[in-house]
Amino acid sequence: MTLRAGETGSTLPVRSERFFAAQGEWFFSTREGAPIGPFGDKKEAIKGLNDFIEFMSLAEPKTLTRLYAALTTA
Repeated sequence: MTLRAGETGSTLPVRSERFFAAQGEWFFSTREGAPIGPFGDKKEAIKGLNDFIEFMSLAEPKTLTRLYAALTTA
């Protein structure tokens, strides 16, 4: 494995599978570890993740700050 764009340092961060199933439904995990779902199948979860990434890339900083706070508050 190699470092991804924007990563620095000599050690790689821990990586984990982003998609998982629970009780017959599919979810994905954000970088903050928050589960997002449920989706009917893994294909829908992949689309959900792509939509989430697109939203994150287009969102205003104020919206991102609020979302990060919600994702890290349990």
